[in-house]
Amino acid sequence: MENQNKKRIQEDQELARKQREQEMERAAILMKADEIKEETLDFGVDGQIELKNEIADLMLEQIDNPEEKYNLYYNVVNRLLRKHLPKGEASKEARDLIYEEKNTFLTRGHRKDERGVRGADGRMAYIPDITELVNVITAWITSRGTMFDLYLKLRDLNEAKGYGAPDEN
Repeated sequence: MENQNKKRIQEDQELARKQREQEMERAAILMKADEIKEETLDFGVDGQIELKNEIADLMLEQIDNPEEKYNLYYNVVNRLLRKHLPKGEASKEARDLIYEEKNTFLTRGHRKDERGVRGADGRMAYIPDITELVNVITAWITSRGTMFDLYLKLRDLNEAKGYGAPDEN
């Protein structure tokens, strides 16, 4: 019986030791989570170790510029297309194909569904995307390309970006 008591005491002591270790581990995890996340140690220019505030060092640039989007979309993209695409009812279907590719690109792959709903708005496109589209249209204009050339450029651009071909709806 004495051996059983000793064994039980050892087991209790071992269990208490494991519980203390687990509690210390939990405390370490929680203390680590409470550390200042935006400050780190960094080597300064003179080789000294400095406490660096990463958030203060971030260059926070303007994320969105609605006026620039408006000007690029309406005063550049749409104006260039209206000026350089053929006018009239006879060319409407061809223009619509080009506009579909333009809007698919600007919405990053959202094509119209069977009901004619795109589910995204090209006017809200990212500024770099609009700028890339301006470059494509400008290159098409300077090369004196046809409507078919512009359509192919836009379609190939959409396919290269992984937005799919028009018939993959």
